[in-house]
Amino acid sequence: MSQYRETAAPPASDRERARALGRRLEKLRFWRHAMLEGSDATAAYNRSEGDNPLFFFHGDFDAGGAYVRRIANLSRQPIVAISPLGLHGDAPPATIEAMAAIQVGEVLAARPEGALRVGGYCNGALVAYEVARALRAAGRDVEVVVLFEPPSLNVRPAYRRVHGMLARVAGLEGKGAVFVGAAMWGVWSLGRALGTSPPELYRTLREKIATKRTPATESAEEAAGERGMRESHARVLRAYYRASATHVPAMADFPVVALSTGKDAGGRPSALYDGVAWQSVCRDFTHHRLPGYHLNEGADTVAGYFSDILSGGILSSGMAAGDGQRAARR
Repeated sequence: MSQYRETAAPPASDRERARALGRRLEKLRFWRHAMLEGSDATAAYNRSEGDNPLFFFHGDFDAGGAYVRRIANLSRQPIVAISPLGLHGDAPPATIEAMAAIQVGEVLAARPEGALRVGGYCNGALVAYEVARALRAAGRDVEVVVLFEPPSLNVRPAYRRVHGMLARVAGLEGKGAVFVGAAMWGVWSLGRALGTSPPELYRTLREKIATKRTPATESAEEAAGERGMRESHARVLRAYYRASATHVPAMADFPVVALSTGKDAGGRPSALYDGVAWQSVCRDFTHHRLPGYHLNEGADTVAGYFSDILSGGILSSGMAAGDGQRAARR
């Protein structure tokens, strides 16, 4: 009579657990990126005849702006979500201004007449700002620009001085723009690293190393498919990082409402995402402090602000429930 005895597998080491977690996360990203390639470049919510939607550049490279759907459902406001360039096989331009020059056409085609509302999240906020400037240059009325967690180093004097010195040396055309973008991204990354504790830096590096390793049990075809998707996604991210880092916003006179947490994705106070700094380039500016932190702001609160902004409440009073600050310069 045979006997069956089950033996427990030896406990996994910390390194093996980290490697397994990294692979699971990488597979999740792979399928999310794969779905992005088949998603629409624009998505409309709560539209009705004669409405005036917010054209929102969602800046989401992982989930295709899925968070906009929740904000639209909660706010019940008309919103047109616009994807970043590069998610559907196209190569993104080297500058935010060039991106805006392409995407302003989508806004004009959807609303050829009347006042316009534009906004964006993170890198999309920079594109929205330049789209608004392009619209004003074309003679269109820009009712409001909503900057949701905009990168804020770009508007700080020290950052602009460093950018100016590099631009004078290398120029901002062709390879010069790529060089300045890479250099300014280095400055940006240094600022992020200085605000990160050594244990956090070590943990981040371990996770990145773990996700780059492919177990031998996977087929060569599967591994190559994931690697190709990962490399394509990384190229788009690098292009946006460098374009965002090299962008220096010019002064604007249209109404700007900034919503920001002032904290990075780790929950630490950070000048990188403190939207108050944008008052230095906006003549008509309102800022509202959000709870939470970057990438985790709370859809309910954000939807409330969107509803107030698009219904005219914040613009007419300059304030809203919460920590509102308004600055106007003529």
